[in-house]
Amino acid sequence: MKDTLPRAEALVRSLLLRKSGEERLVMGADMFSAARALVAASLREQGLTRGSAEWKLGLLDRTYGSEISPAHRRRLVERWRAEPTPGSTST
Repeated sequence: MKDTLPRAEALVRSLLLRKSGEERLVMGADMFSAARALVAASLREQGLTRGSAEWKLGLLDRTYGSEISPAHRRRLVERWRAEPTPGSTST
């Protein structure tokens, strides 16, 4: 669905093209950081501990979704679950 008027879309595009490559790169990085912060807040609301296997899995799924093959996802989960949980003490 497209709800932007062609004239408005053309204006936004021309304004973006006036920015330098560096400015556009910074904008993209800022948008990625904002999206990651929203995902992290969502994971905290679910009671997940930052850095835990479940937190990493939630971040992976929300960020990359089906772009990660099931086999690769399984290997990552196994590795993360074998790591100590942040904040835990191991003897």
